Amino acid sequence: MNRESAERVVIRASLPVAAIVLALTIGGLLIWTLGVSPFAAAVTVVQAGFGCDPAYCNIGGTFALAGPIIFCALGAVVSLRSGLFSIGQEGQYALGGLAGAVVGYAIPAPAGLHPVLCLAAAAIVGGLWGVIPAVLKVFLGVNELIITIVLNTIAGLLVDFLVNYPLRAEASTVGYTPSIADTARLPLFDSSTKVGLAFVLALIATVLVWFYLSRTTRGYEQRMSGEAMLFARYAGMSGTASVLRAGLIGGALAGVGGGIQVIGTNYRVIEGFSDGTGLTGLTAAILGGTTAIGAGVVGILYAGITVGAVNGLQILLGVPREIGSTVLALMIVFVAFQTPLTTRIERARERRRASRLLLDPGTRATKQTESVA
Repeated sequence: MNRESAERVVIRASLPVAAIVLALTIGGLLIWTLGVSPFAAAVTVVQAGFGCDPAYCNIGGTFALAGPIIFCALGAVVSLRSGLFSIGQEGQYALGGLAGAVVGYAIPAPAGLHPVLCLAAAAIVGGLWGVIPAVLKVFLGVNELIITIVLNTIAGLLVDFLVNYPLRAEASTVGYTPSIADTARLPLFDSSTKVGLAFVLALIATVLVWFYLSRTTRGYEQRMSGEAMLFARYAGMSGTASVLRAGLIGGALAGVGGGIQVIGTNYRVIEGFSDGTGLTGLTAAILGGTTAIGAGVVGILYAGITVGAVNGLQILLGVPREIGSTVLALMIVFVAFQTPLTTRIERARERRRASRLLLDPGTRATKQTESVA
């Protein structure tokens, strides 16, 4: 790696880190205004979100929460990297979870096969819901950002309707489906925190998505369609197929996120199941630089801060847990500055390089000799 490439990597890696540090600093100032030491709050959040002791392992709760977030984040990564600006992970997550629940309680199957059928149903329903904005964009020119916002609302209302009427288990103040069969439940490593196979599946999915986007021909087409559309077109790549594939794969991943939440933690779908997990996954994808590994790491970080804000800030220190959400939102705002800042830095480096060539007679002569040769 030459010097210019190394500088570019350092710049791209340092900007997200700077965004995180700045957001944490502002969060510390907000906590300080409440009369609580920012250092003590930070230690409490880390211990409450990532600590582990013989009585209770807090990091287990973080891993349990991180699984669905990572799947939704991976779905967003595939869509965004392919040029499909879909924010429909919330609706895909909700419908995927409902599909997994229905298969879990309505279709009998052996213990080893039942979870597979539930997740397959979640993936199919999520993928079909995710491909809708891709089809509308490719064939009708509809703005996918607008249509995915609408589809999220439709999906949330549809799930609430179904769990309150045709799929309702019994009369109660809140609608919910019947519990899934024991054969459909994912194995747990710790019943107190609900951490289990769902988190392992999320880690496996992270590696698979990274491999797909970085090491396969189809993945290369996905990335080029999103990053260099003209190049992809002149190279004979089908932008239409890439966008449709992105909608299908991204929706399937978010749908599986809802599925593992149901068969790994909730065991049924309750009214209000569409609780923002899909949007949280989108946030993790953006904060992770729209890379699979980055999204996985940030998904765990996001879950840890959320658990730490509830168990640490709110319960132990009496600080509103919304402070944690504020810090995470600030991270997104600051990371949004990354692209324009990177562009400005690249332009400044180009101007400095051009100035050095003009001021250095030896370099200019060498360039002239090379051009003549």
